[in-house]
Amino acid sequence: MYAKSGNLANACQVFDKMATRDAVSWNSIIAGHLICGHAEEALDLFCKMQRVGVCPTQSTFASVLVACADMGVLEYSKGVHTQIMKYGFQIDVCVDNGLVNAYDRCGSIEDACRVFEKMHERDDVSWRVMLTGHLQNGHIEKALKLIKQMLRLGVGLDEFNFSGVISACASLESGEQGRQFHAAIMKIGFESDVSVGNALISMYAKSKSMENARQVFDRLHGRDVVSWNTMIAGYAQNGCADGAAKVFSQMQQTGLKPNESTIASFIRSWSSINSLEKAKQIHAQITKITNDLGFSSENALLSMYVKCGSIDYARNVFENIPKQNLISWNAMIAGFAQHGYANEALYHFNEMQMEGIHANNVTLTSLLNACSTPESLENGKQLHSNVVKAGLDTNILVGNALVDMYAKCKDIEDACRQFIGMTERDVVSWNMAIAGYIQNGYYKEALVLFWEMQQAGMILNQFTLANVLSACLIPEDLEKGKQVHAHLIKTGFEFDVALMNALVTMYIKCGSLGEAYELFFREMPTRDAISWSTMIAGCAQYRYSEMALKLSCQMHLAGMKMNQMTFASVLRACATLAALEQGKQFHALIIKNGSDSDMSVCNAFVTMYAKCASIEDACRVFDKSDKRDVITWNAMIAGLAQHGQGKQAVDLFEQMQLVGIKPNHLTYVGILSACSHGGMIEKGHYFFDSMVRDHGIRPREEHYSCMVDLLARAGQLVDAESFINKMPFKPGPLVWRTLLSACRIHGNVELGKRSAECLLKLEPQDTATYVLLSNIYASTGRWNDRAHVRKMMKDRRVNKEPGCSWIQVKNRMHTFLAGDRSHPQTQEIYAEVERLNKQLEEVGHGTDRNLVLHDITQEPSFHHHSEKLAIAFGLISTISGTPIRIIKNLRVCSDCHTAIKFISKIVSREFVVRDAHRFHHFNNGTCSCGEYW
Repeated sequence: MYAKSGNLANACQVFDKMATRDAVSWNSIIAGHLICGHAEEALDLFCKMQRVGVCPTQSTFASVLVACADMGVLEYSKGVHTQIMKYGFQIDVCVDNGLVNAYDRCGSIEDACRVFEKMHERDDVSWRVMLTGHLQNGHIEKALKLIKQMLRLGVGLDEFNFSGVISACASLESGEQGRQFHAAIMKIGFESDVSVGNALISMYAKSKSMENARQVFDRLHGRDVVSWNTMIAGYAQNGCADGAAKVFSQMQQTGLKPNESTIASFIRSWSSINSLEKAKQIHAQITKITNDLGFSSENALLSMYVKCGSIDYARNVFENIPKQNLISWNAMIAGFAQHGYANEALYHFNEMQMEGIHANNVTLTSLLNACSTPESLENGKQLHSNVVKAGLDTNILVGNALVDMYAKCKDIEDACRQFIGMTERDVVSWNMAIAGYIQNGYYKEALVLFWEMQQAGMILNQFTLANVLSACLIPEDLEKGKQVHAHLIKTGFEFDVALMNALVTMYIKCGSLGEAYELFFREMPTRDAISWSTMIAGCAQYRYSEMALKLSCQMHLAGMKMNQMTFASVLRACATLAALEQGKQFHALIIKNGSDSDMSVCNAFVTMYAKCASIEDACRVFDKSDKRDVITWNAMIAGLAQHGQGKQAVDLFEQMQLVGIKPNHLTYVGILSACSHGGMIEKGHYFFDSMVRDHGIRPREEHYSCMVDLLARAGQLVDAESFINKMPFKPGPLVWRTLLSACRIHGNVELGKRSAECLLKLEPQDTATYVLLSNIYASTGRWNDRAHVRKMMKDRRVNKEPGCSWIQVKNRMHTFLAGDRSHPQTQEIYAEVERLNKQLEEVGHGTDRNLVLHDITQEPSFHHHSEKLAIAFGLISTISGTPIRIIKNLRVCSDCHTAIKFISKIVSREFVVRDAHRFHHFNNGTCSCGEYW
C-alpha cells in the first residue's frame, strides 16, 4: 500500500520490520522503488533477494527488467537475461516482453530482435514493444516492415503506434508509404485521434503534400494547439506563406491563443518573402498579439529580416533581445557575412566571445564564408586558428569552409594543404577543392582531382559534374568532356537541365559546335532559357550568325523569355551579318522587354549599329545611355575609327578620361586605329607613348601593328620597319602582315619581300601573304617572281579565298560571288550592271587595265565583281533615296572604290561598304576615307 502510494520511506520501514519475507514482499518493495524512480536501488534489492535464498518470480523479473530499461545499462540487462534463463522464465510472454523492451532501451536492437524471434508466444504488447524499439533506435525501414506484418496478422494497434509510424514515414519523406498507413488508420478508425491526426499532418507536410495535410486538418475534431502549430509549420516548410497566414488567422478566430511555437512557425513562413515592407507588417502583427516573445520567435524575426536583406532591421531585433543565445549570434553573424559585411561579422564574433558564448561549426562556417577575397586572407587564417582552438578542425563542414575560403582568397596552396589534411572528406570537400582549382585557373589540376575523386569511390553529384565540365575549356579537353558526358548519361543526370546546359557550354568552349548543336536538339529532354541562350551565344561566337538568328526566332516561338545574354548574342550576330533591319527589330523587342538599360546590352547595341554601318544610331545609343563602363567607351571609339571619323574618336577618348574612366589596352587599340585611318601621325605617337607613361599599359602586338599601319599608310615604310625592329618582343604575324599590305599599296618590292619571308616563317599556309606578294611583283612587272609565288601556292596547296559580298534586303541576306549567276534575279542584276557601266563610261570613269591583268587578290570578270553585283541588286530592290549597305570579305579594290564614288553621284544614293579593313561611306562622289585607306 505504501509503495503504490509513493510513500517509499514507510514502505521500507514496514519491509525492514518483517520477520519473514517471501517473494511477494520482495516484489512489492522492488516495485515501490521503481515507482519512485530509484531503479538502481531496485536492482540492489533484486540481488539481496537472491542472496537470502528467495527465488524470483515472473513478477520480479518484470519489475527488474523495467529497472534495467530505465538505467539503460546493457550489461545489467544481459545479466538479468542470464538469470531468466536459469529460472526457466524465457517462455513467459510477459518476461520476454520486458526483456525486449530492456534491450530496446539499452540501444541493443539486435539482442531485442533475437529475443523477439525466439518467443514461443507473442501478444499485442510483444509486437508493440518491438515496433517501439525499432522506432526509438532509428530503424525506420524495419519499423515500417514490422507494422505491415502486424496489420496483416490483425495485431491490435493503438494511437501511439500509429503516431510513431507516421512520424517515421515523415522522417523518410516517404509520402507513398504514409498514404498506405493513412488508409489503414482510416479503416481501423484512428484518424479522429488528435495525436494521430497531428502526425499525419506533419508527415504530409514533410512529403510536400500540403493539400493532403489540409484535408486531414479540416477533418480533425478537437484540434489542439499542436494541430494548429503543425499546420502552420508545414506551410512554412513548403514556402507557402499565404497558407500559414490563413491558418494563423483561423486559429485566433477560434479563441485559441498562439504559443511560442505557433508564432515562431508563422514568422518562419515569411522568411523568403524578400520584401522589407511585408516583413515589417508581420513584425507589427506579432507585436499586437504579444510583446513577450521567446527565443524562437525573436530568432525567427531576426532571420526573416536577414533573408529579406535588411541588415539594419535585423540588427535592431538582435540588439533588443534581452539575452542573446548562440542561435541569435549565429543568425546575426551569418546575415553580415551573406550581405558582404565581413568586418561587421568579425566584430560581432569578437563581441560574442567576450559575452562568454562559444562558437560552434555554424558560427565559424559563416565567418569563413565571409572571407572571400585576397584582402581577407589574414582574417581567414586567424579564423583557422580559432577553429583549431575550438577543436572543430576535424568537423567536416568547417573543413570544407576552410578549403573554400583559401581558394577564394587565391591561396590555392593552403587550400590544397587543408584538403589533403582533412581526416574525413565528403563529396562537398572534393567539389570545393575542384572548384578552387578552377577559380584559380588550374584547370588541368582540377581534372586530375576529378579522376582521383572517382578512384576514391566518391559518388559524384551534379555540382561535381558541373565543376569539371567548366574546366574543359580547350579542344584538347574535348575527350575528357566526352567522358564526363558518358558518366552523366550513365548516372541518369541527362534530365538535369542545368547539367545539360553545362555540357552544351563545354562542347562550345572545346570548339565542337556541331556536337553542341546535336546535343541541344537530339538529346536534351527539356530546354530552358539558359539552354537556348547558350546555343545562340555559341553560334554567334563561331560566326554562324544566320543560325544564331534562326535559333532566336525558334526560342521566341517556344515561349522562352530572352535575357541579357541572349540579346547580347543576337546583336553580335546582327553585327557580324551587318543585318541592320533585324538589329533594329531586336532593339524594339529589347525595349519592350525592359532590358535596354542593361549595360552589356547597351554595349552590344553600340557595336551592332557601328558594324551595321549605322554610326549615327550607334552615337544615339551611346548618348542616351545613363551608365557607361570602359567597354561602352571602347565600342564607340572603335566604331568611329572604323568609319573614318578619327577626330571624333580622339575627342571621345579625351572626354572618356575627363569623366574618370580609365582606358585599357583595347581602348588604345581603338584610338591608335583611329589615328591610323585618319593619318594622324603625331597624335598616334603621343597616344602610344601615353599608354605606358600615363596608364602603365604595356603595348601588345595589336598596338605595334596599329603604329606600323599608321606609319606605313603615310608612306613612311622605312620608319615602319625601324619601329618593328625596335619592338621589345619578336614581331608576330599581325605586324608583318600590316607592313606587307602597305608595301602592296606603295609598291615597295624589297621591303615587301622581306616582310613576306618573315610572315611565311610564322604562317606558311596564310593565303593573304602569297596573294599580296604576288601582286607586288605583278604591279612592278616582275613576272618570273610572280610566277614563282603562284607555283609555291600550288605546291603548298594554298587556295585564295574568293571575294564575296552580302546585302540584306527585306530581312533576307543575299550573297554574291564574282561573276555569280545563281541569284533568281540574275538577268535583272546584270542588266543593271551594264547600265551602270555605260553611265560610268559617259562620265569618264575607265577601268585600270593594269589592275585587272595583274591583281590576283581581285576576282575575275572585273566588271562583275561581287560588290558591283550587290550594288546592282540593291538599286533594283530598294526604294530610291535609301542607303545601300554592303559587306565584303576582302579589301575593296581601287577600281571598285572609284566606281562606287561615281555611282553614288550618278544615282544620288549613299553606299556604305564594310570591307576587311574598314567602312567606306560613299556619297555624292566622295568617300569618307578621304582616299586614305
